[in-house]
Amino acid sequence: MNKNKILVVDDEHNLRETIIDLLTHNNFDVKGAANGQEGLQILENWIPDLIVSDIMMPVMDGYSFQTKVIETEKLNKIPFIFLTAKNEPDEMEKCTLMGADHFILKPFKIDELV
Repeated sequence: MNKNKILVVDDEHNLRETIIDLLTHNNFDVKGAANGQEGLQILENWIPDLIVSDIMMPVMDGYSFQTKVIETEKLNKIPFIFLTAKNEPDEMEKCTLMGADHFILKPFKIDELV
């Protein structure tokens, strides 16, 4: 049986590893990246069923990363969830307008993410 694949992109190492462990424990095949640029490098050879990305990251932020994903034909159908501490209403609207499928606020509940 194939596991659903998830790419987790977050610059906070401990949080990223915790999310990866949590999702792996829930029978997902998970890879992680510290920023959007690393995420794009992973996407060159591995296509996930879902991308979960932070917004504020060094090198390439979540908005730029999502834009690159949307602009790439083989990637633009992958559901995209922003996972962020930015909880202003206009931020949620911006994510929705950019084409995000969902928005999860940090701190989050484990079952909300799963």
